[in-house]
Amino acid sequence: MIALRAVYFRYRRGPAILDDFTAEFPKGITTILGSNGSGKTTLLKLVAGVLTPQRGYVEVMGRPPAELRGRIAYIPQTGGLYPWMKIRDNIAIPLKIRGLQPAEISQRVRDVAEALGISHLLDRYPREVSGGEQQKVLIARAVASGADVWLLDEPLSMIDIDYRRDVIEALRKLGKTMLVITHNVQDAVDLGGYIYIVRGPPLTVVSSLAPGQYSRDAAELANAVRQAYKP
Repeated sequence: MIALRAVYFRYRRGPAILDDFTAEFPKGITTILGSNGSGKTTLLKLVAGVLTPQRGYVEVMGRPPAELRGRIAYIPQTGGLYPWMKIRDNIAIPLKIRGLQPAEISQRVRDVAEALGISHLLDRYPREVSGGEQQKVLIARAVASGADVWLLDEPLSMIDIDYRRDVIEALRKLGKTMLVITHNVQDAVDLGGYIYIVRGPPLTVVSSLAPGQYSRDAAELANAVRQAYKP
């Protein structure tokens, strides 16, 4: 579903973030688990088409990301909302791009907002809601878009603990292919799916675990991560 072949990327300053990086991520939910600064966000941006590899190639569903406008939803950790637009208008952006009628747009926005428990935020501006609520708005916009592939950067990092389980269940029920990056072992356990343990830079996969190959106990997975990091 998502493939990177011999990818090299570095910013103008600093070391290579990816150097001859090759990996394939299957359908369903895949979590990239690693420490901050290892190159996870850069990987996500390359898959989203926000960045372009200097060598190698990236494919999503067998095509370059640039050819899949509207079919890939990229959800950054922060930002991503237009501050001059109300929440309802931010959610509606992909629907307007698709040329849907105003009545259908309004109904879809209401439906996804209700599903994620953010109906009360629709007439507010991004500056008037919390960081966790902004993340839920970004998820709502991705739901509204109907995208086939979701790329999520620390999607649970600012979600209140009382709503965390609801958001995880909402993501799992969608049945989409998702590439999720996190440094939080508990997030990886709760999301389920495949887990790729990484370190870097340059970004390197040190271990990969399929569903059923790891404990649902976060402490045990954390120990597996420590073992994977040993030389």
